[in-house]
Amino acid sequence: MGDRQQAKQLYDAGLAAARDTSNPDHLKIAYKMFADACMADPTWDESHYQAGNNNSDLQALHASVACWRRALECETVPANKAKIMVNMGWRLHNLNCFPEALTFAEEAVRLDPNLHLGWVNLSTIHQTLNQPVEAARCARMGYALKPDDPLAEMQLAFALLHNRELVEGFKHLEIRFKYKLKSYLQFPYPKWKGESDKTVYLVADQGLGDTLSFARFVPAMCKRVRYVHALIQPELLRLFSNAFVGIPNLNLIPQPAPFPQADCWSTFVSIPQALELSDQEIRNAPDIDIPTFNIPRNWRVPDRKLHIGIAWAGSPLNDLDKWRNIPVHHFGELYRAPGVQLYSLQVGDRGKDMHDAGFGPVIQDLRRYIMDVADTMALLQHLDLVITCESAMGHIAAACGKECWLPYSRLGKDYRLGLDGTDRLWTPKHRIFNQHEDAGWDHVFQDMVEVLRERVDVADDRKAAAARKRA
Repeated sequence: MGDRQQAKQLYDAGLAAARDTSNPDHLKIAYKMFADACMADPTWDESHYQAGNNNSDLQALHASVACWRRALECETVPANKAKIMVNMGWRLHNLNCFPEALTFAEEAVRLDPNLHLGWVNLSTIHQTLNQPVEAARCARMGYALKPDDPLAEMQLAFALLHNRELVEGFKHLEIRFKYKLKSYLQFPYPKWKGESDKTVYLVADQGLGDTLSFARFVPAMCKRVRYVHALIQPELLRLFSNAFVGIPNLNLIPQPAPFPQADCWSTFVSIPQALELSDQEIRNAPDIDIPTFNIPRNWRVPDRKLHIGIAWAGSPLNDLDKWRNIPVHHFGELYRAPGVQLYSLQVGDRGKDMHDAGFGPVIQDLRRYIMDVADTMALLQHLDLVITCESAMGHIAAACGKECWLPYSRLGKDYRLGLDGTDRLWTPKHRIFNQHEDAGWDHVFQDMVEVLRERVDVADDRKAAAARKRA
């Protein structure tokens, strides 16, 4: 038995330090106090518990898990055992230790079925593991226990969307404005609720791919309201200016821009909910009309059998970035299929990855031709296929009707693409190549090479047959 009195004094000092946000090092100071409390009395579960919480705040995930394990190993049953189980499940999930994370999360709700964060955490893990029915069930439990918690409602929204309960999912997704309110969404007018006699300020509040996906609902919105000022990413301005040329009450504004005169505001992702669209209306919404853009005059497609555009990274700001991005060297496997020519469609800083990996001489870098999405679509018109990670590139390919293959992570999947590619939303020409159980990319690209080889063989057979017929 340690010195419990000294441990409590150090523990209280740690709590006080943790609350003193005026000191930029307050969390580090607090951790020192909690660590000393653990040393003073190693049998006291509360000091280990708080040390773990403090490490978690410091993003020291392995250290936080270790502290919580020690709390659970104490001789007395910790008073916060269920909360510790929740924390363990969440941080093990962050560390990609999914079977153990699931075990702790299930134990947390067994110990305390009324702990709403336990159900939210369990739903998140089920969703990551692509178990949408269980994710939706657990999310409903968490939300029912604490409907005023934005985190619980956000998880419910995503779980429902993954479970293809689209109407209810988009309804609950509106909570995102309270969950993570972006500064530029603090408007001087109210939110649009579907009224017909309004001038609406429409904002692209998500990524490029989201704006492109939900642009299909803009014509219906413009038919409903008096006028729409649409704030969009500059990369989409030329495309939308041509695609929506026949809509007179739509004004496209590139970001950033001051607030225009309007009655209310909305976002692209909010349109289905505001219009009260049914599940089928959401599913069957037609894509926007894509105009034909000219390719650069100095770009020529070499004489090869199969021309493939590739992209391996999405926005680093996306929460799923760690799972969806693919090291560029895997794309080198595609050259095992005969007659393949690869073209890099990757823009931004990640575009140089191919040169760093030594692929500069064999992969044609098209970055210099791409200033916006319209340029990308012009290039896609002359390619046979796009192979991309989950990113805006997949949505661009879908919008212009280009065949697209997706090397698909087992974890953190986009609800629009379904679990295995069989229930895709707005991506009819996408083909999914799922990761195997090892969660690596090697087998995925091997699978794609085999399909490419079959495709090239079929093309060769058709050419030979045509030649024989001409002879």
